[in-house]
Amino acid sequence: MASKASQTMSLKILVEKEKNRVVFVEANKDFVDVLFSFLTIPLGTIIRLTREHFLKGEIGFNEVLLSSEHKGILLRPRCATDVYCRNLKVDLVECDESKYYMCRGSYCNIVSYYLTHCQCGESLTYEVNLLDPVPQGGSGFINPTVRFMVTDDFQVLPMSTTAGLSLLSNFGALDGSKIEERMLNVGKDEVLKLLKCSLASRTPFSDSILEPPFSKPMPMVNHGQYGPRMTNLSQRDADTRNEDEKINLKLIINRSNNRALYAEVEENFVDLLCSFLSFPIGYIFKEFPYLSFKGCMGNLYKSVQDFDVNKFFKSEEMKAILLNPKLAPGTSYGNKLIGIEKAVNLSRETLSSLVKNECRRKILESPLQEVKIGGGLVKGPSMFMVTDSLSIAPLSPISGIFLINRLKVPLSDIQELEVNMGKEETLRLLVASLVSRSALTDAFVRKGAKQET
Repeated sequence: MASKASQTMSLKILVEKEKNRVVFVEANKDFVDVLFSFLTIPLGTIIRLTREHFLKGEIGFNEVLLSSEHKGILLRPRCATDVYCRNLKVDLVECDESKYYMCRGSYCNIVSYYLTHCQCGESLTYEVNLLDPVPQGGSGFINPTVRFMVTDDFQVLPMSTTAGLSLLSNFGALDGSKIEERMLNVGKDEVLKLLKCSLASRTPFSDSILEPPFSKPMPMVNHGQYGPRMTNLSQRDADTRNEDEKINLKLIINRSNNRALYAEVEENFVDLLCSFLSFPIGYIFKEFPYLSFKGCMGNLYKSVQDFDVNKFFKSEEMKAILLNPKLAPGTSYGNKLIGIEKAVNLSRETLSSLVKNECRRKILESPLQEVKIGGGLVKGPSMFMVTDSLSIAPLSPISGIFLINRLKVPLSDIQELEVNMGKEETLRLLVASLVSRSALTDAFVRKGAKQET
């Protein structure tokens, strides 16, 4: 485990004094690698890291009746890029602590999570300790010699005097008396504050560095203002072919204001909802490039898109990892409604060269195939009640009646609406779960704003 001193990065910051705003930050590979790694962090990890602060209540997931062997997988999902992020200066996900497990069998899979038993029925008796699994060329995504400018709203730009003057001009601060240079040491606490602010603020540097964190009212996310993803003909054809994958649910609606109160669902809907926790946040900005989102994570994703791969990235693969974030091996759920790609396990030769000698023989004999999660993620068969803010509980008509009474909805205004969820509806629910506290309403009842072309 790296010491706190070794996890500190030095930044040079240009500040506009009158408004107390960061104009831009000068940063090297270490800091930009950490920022870009945000795109690969699973939603469940982001919720775990931020729920004690201002995002509590902004993202609607609560713990549910999970199968015991899957609870850790969903509440602490692994990152598909953990090999590339292990030696970052600051690793919020603690990839360097990721472990692998195996049973006594010579031909069983290596498991990324400690489940109660291997698929063969044997106990998982061996822990595979990775020595220092950094890929050739070092950790991170960016070439080691390049430097960058990062604006207050997370636009990452190549170093340029002209770009710096343009940013100053936007502040009306070309007069040198209005600006000052500051040096800042950034560690894990500061990076976590940046992650939090990037999800709910357009000025995360100013909000987390120049003022005591969260000393002013935090800006609220936009609710329900997102357009459908852009699909080409082949994708629409694929959506049509997945008709058998649809999930049915019953919405209880307040007819007078056209809002969902709650949904009556089976375990397959809750399975799908829980599986969102393992999705990397960058996937949402890939599918919804015009997402109206109060934070500025989308600017980070667009910066990756705009960078010349030959000048700034170590390889085309590194850029592709950030633009097309994938699920970590072992975290996939069998429903095909969304179709997010799964990262492949390391090859046997690669993994075996990174572990202690006493485990090497067993690894070479073990086929590294995708670890399938057997059965559903929640206990079933059963019926569940999911509120508009995505709180989940076993279905109870009494609880439903008290909810209706608490919201002061006349019984004459109650209406049932049957919904058949396909791929498009599922993607809308995914993004609504992140940006809205009325996710069911925004995904299924109200029509979102048309997406600009």
